[in-house]
Amino acid sequence: MPPKRKGRQNNTHKPTKPDTPPPTNNVVSGAMSDCKLPEDLLLCILTRLPVKTIQRFKCVCKPWLKLLSTPKFVKMHREQTTKNPQNHSLIIHSIDEVYYHNMSLLNINSTAEQPINLVNPFPVIFKDMDLVGCVNGLVCLSCPPFAQMIVLWNPALNLSKGIRQPEGVIDENIDRISLGLCYDERNDDYKIVMITCLKPDGYSPKNFLRAYAEVYSANLDSWKRVRLSFQFSITPTRNNVIVKGRPYWTAIIYDPVKMFREVMLWYDVENEVFRHVPVPDYNMDCTKGGRFVEWKGSLAILVYSPTRERDDFVDVVVYDEGKGRWDTKSCHGPIGLKMERHMQCSKDGVILAETPEGTLFLYDPVTNAIKEFRIAEAMKTSYEAFSYTESLVSLKGMEKVKEQDKDKFCIKMEDLVIN
Repeated sequence: MPPKRKGRQNNTHKPTKPDTPPPTNNVVSGAMSDCKLPEDLLLCILTRLPVKTIQRFKCVCKPWLKLLSTPKFVKMHREQTTKNPQNHSLIIHSIDEVYYHNMSLLNINSTAEQPINLVNPFPVIFKDMDLVGCVNGLVCLSCPPFAQMIVLWNPALNLSKGIRQPEGVIDENIDRISLGLCYDERNDDYKIVMITCLKPDGYSPKNFLRAYAEVYSANLDSWKRVRLSFQFSITPTRNNVIVKGRPYWTAIIYDPVKMFREVMLWYDVENEVFRHVPVPDYNMDCTKGGRFVEWKGSLAILVYSPTRERDDFVDVVVYDEGKGRWDTKSCHGPIGLKMERHMQCSKDGVILAETPEGTLFLYDPVTNAIKEFRIAEAMKTSYEAFSYTESLVSLKGMEKVKEQDKDKFCIKMEDLVIN
């Protein structure tokens, strides 16, 4: 029997399409869709680039702008930048002969002989200015002694924002106001701590320690009152040092035995409470001065003891949080230059100091290397400094910093002398 002839069959099989990735809303995948490098590798490269380069890359396309502006990328870039010693700098505040407040940036490992001059965002109509501190590339400036003006500033992005004082801060009973800058890592929030010290009310020892505190949240753009579990008094108008994003002040608290006791007060940003640690039991009679600093991630004090027989040596006393005491001590020197005072140290332990002649120098305790430099027209002993690392941190409401006409408002020092 002959085989059956096959009739025409409907071809229901559709041609296959090449494999395509499933649709995604992932910001990284969208920005890297045309890139042949793996996403992890490309992000690793991008987080190592300087801020100026990242800002240019934002102009490539909208997906790149979206990626490089996400909080996740900003945090990754900040963490990577902080790890690299080549990015460690000092931001320096100085006053010139016309009483203008200058801001300069000095990279610790740069071959440049002079710091870079920055455009200061602080209004020149205010004669006084404090460099409150720096956290994650964000700088806080204020006007002492009552913080009439507060500015948050990112020098790398050239952006700044003025912060309004909380309501009701003007009071004739206020003696002074002290500020501190801190970082709330859990909520990725930058905060300003305002401690208002009041004038004594009566002659009882406790009446000399009157203060209240308020905290500004950049995320909420508002202030709130913080409850105090003990009373204290603070002399400086800004925090002495910032360690791991926590501000520290030298303060006086009440002691039933000694009546008054000096401590290092600090703000626990996560639990929203104030705490204190003892000051170091150090023989200051044979020393010329001390400065609280962040020494490689820990609270420390630098103390130097000039003698006739030798050049200056620097003692570093470090506070051990685990043991709750000032434990580690190391001595560095001799230093080839005489110190009038030491001002700050970088994240990797390079010390910034000033000579009696007003020259600034960097001293590396590991290599004993010294690098001298000057800031043009700056007055002697007018310097203040904080450790700084550039970042992409930007706050809502920040605006571009514009050059100010300082000649309209500057006051010459001789005009301040009363005949």
